[in-house]
Amino acid sequence: MNAATRRSPTSPAPQEDTVPSTLDLLTALIDGSTSRSEEREVLDILRSAPAAELDEAMEKLDTVELFDSVDNRLIGRDHRDDLVQLLAYERRDDLGLHAQASIIRGMQEGHTDEVMEAAIRDILLSHAGNDLSHLKNTINLAKGRHDLEGLVFSDVDDEGIREEILAHFAASSSLDGERQAKALSDIDDTALGKIHEDRYPKGSVIPGVLEFYEALDLGPRDEPISRGDLTFVTARPSDALGLMKGHSRETLTKAGLADMSIMTGSIFNLATHDSMAAKKVENIDHYAKLYPEYDLVFIGDSGQGDIAVGEAIVEAHGDVVRAVFIHDVVAMAPAERERLAAKNIWVIDTYVGAAAKARELGLVSPAGVERVLAETNRLLDEMAWETPEQEQTIRSLVQRDAAAAGL
Repeated sequence: MNAATRRSPTSPAPQEDTVPSTLDLLTALIDGSTSRSEEREVLDILRSAPAAELDEAMEKLDTVELFDSVDNRLIGRDHRDDLVQLLAYERRDDLGLHAQASIIRGMQEGHTDEVMEAAIRDILLSHAGNDLSHLKNTINLAKGRHDLEGLVFSDVDDEGIREEILAHFAASSSLDGERQAKALSDIDDTALGKIHEDRYPKGSVIPGVLEFYEALDLGPRDEPISRGDLTFVTARPSDALGLMKGHSRETLTKAGLADMSIMTGSIFNLATHDSMAAKKVENIDHYAKLYPEYDLVFIGDSGQGDIAVGEAIVEAHGDVVRAVFIHDVVAMAPAERERLAAKNIWVIDTYVGAAAKARELGLVSPAGVERVLAETNRLLDEMAWETPEQEQTIRSLVQRDAAAAGL
């Protein structure tokens, strides 16, 4: 090497050119408005991308923006239809479940036309057994209203396509091993003390409820087939911007729940307890159709129609409703508790008591009950009690339920 070409020890090494990934290329192309030529370039990239890169790109890319950026035209090719054909059919086998869920999400937000509805159906119908269950669970974790219920019962308008999807779910949804339970829970006065619950400071997360959800999710042997099996069912409406729903999610996430789905009602369902209960029953009816491979557990409270919800779902779906737990906030009479217990509806004062009953019913593990008790005691110690009498009332109930469970 001569002096002219020799690099000094302090000069920077030459930079190698890096090849943009499929994800990088697509992200740059769909940033802002896209021309017809750019739409063709998007399609060419998707058509030629290596399978692994395509899978990664579809899992990580904003697919809502992708479908918004590729249009059908009055004159010329319908590039959005080409995009649907490419991802939902031609290259579907190159995509994992998370990527396919992302593609469905991209099609279901905004206007879902008949081509997209058929593609969503065909993606779902291409799976069975464990894969179908995992795909449905992944879709159901979507933030906002575009979860699995929103997809099947709202975004898909064609009743024929909806019935095909539900028929496939009924015939092809199954999980290896024993059936697992999905928990459906109310929020106000069940998870959060907000309306009738005055035994805790207002707005408090009810001690032990989060660990109870976790115990149900882990199942009787702490070896679940799937996780994230918690859905909140609330008659509180989401307004046009989803602010109320977002607030519920934020509050509960801060309390320790990262993955969940929230099924909401409409503002018209707030008029009476009966109308609120009817909306919850409708949501749970939908859920039973969406997840026929799972048993169901409903958790509510005694303040706003949840007892009626429990009775209705036991009557309609008694073969899959493993238990209903009602958090008592109105001091129910013993005779009424006994009447409900005969229907497999269990009125509880603490989530230690709920966990103990769930253990008897084969829904949670002994270790799960112990964790609920430990978490309850920890939160009682941290609670900013309003009066000493308030604290003593709850501690006495917890001690009673722990003793009854042999803890």
